[in-house]
Amino acid sequence: MSTLLERARAGRPMEIDVIDMHGHLGRYAFAISDLSPQRLVESMDALGVRAIACSHMRCMSLDVEYGNAEILKAMQACPGRILGYISVYPFDARRVRRSVRRWVAEGFIGAKLHNLHAEGFPYTDPAYEPAYEIADERGLVLLFHTDGDEKMFSEIRSLSQRYPQASFLLAHAGARNEDGYVRIARDCPNVYLELCYSTAQRGLVARLVEAAGAEKVIWGSDAYFHSQAVQLGKVIGADITEEEKVQILSVNARRLLERIE
Repeated sequence: MSTLLERARAGRPMEIDVIDMHGHLGRYAFAISDLSPQRLVESMDALGVRAIACSHMRCMSLDVEYGNAEILKAMQACPGRILGYISVYPFDARRVRRSVRRWVAEGFIGAKLHNLHAEGFPYTDPAYEPAYEIADERGLVLLFHTDGDEKMFSEIRSLSQRYPQASFLLAHAGARNEDGYVRIARDCPNVYLELCYSTAQRGLVARLVEAAGAEKVIWGSDAYFHSQAVQLGKVIGADITEEEKVQILSVNARRLLERIE
């Protein structure tokens, strides 16, 4: 059997069921020739990516419910290939609770959250609490936009302890403050590091695996923002074992998804 790197260099799709835990659908401020979920799935097929968990590009606006409805349409159009993150805007706790319950009932796997400090919404804002409570009840995945800020790490550390049955996935791990990401992943059993990052330093994946453990590192691409092929290459070409690559690209994500009730 050829290695993952050998297959990639030959232009062949991966032989494992790769799961992308960080994706997006919808129009944004750059040209995308085909916005359909079917086109994204065609691209995934060429690479060997089995499924992608997506939030909508409206995730940072008051129009999140439109975005959530669009993600549901994509899930229905591509069952098992497109998974859904609920976009949550924390302006009202009661509306957040209604929204999260509605979309979880439709099969969404969790929520994508942003710490909108400019608008006055840190991750610990009370309006976010219903999302955390429901995630804890159901074992859902919570994907956080992160940038290595220590205050943000403190917020997420506290939340992960309050809601131990939810899975906390930190996007863009290692973007800066690499040691901070490693500390929180090692200290908090339900916190995981997600890898999508446009200008990752050479050797980042191997360092995170060595310091935090391969079981705490999960692959995501941030498609459409980044190419799935490029983001795959960071793991496939990393100086880690073949088993660790498979764990990061497939096994860890499957473990989190299987916990969802």
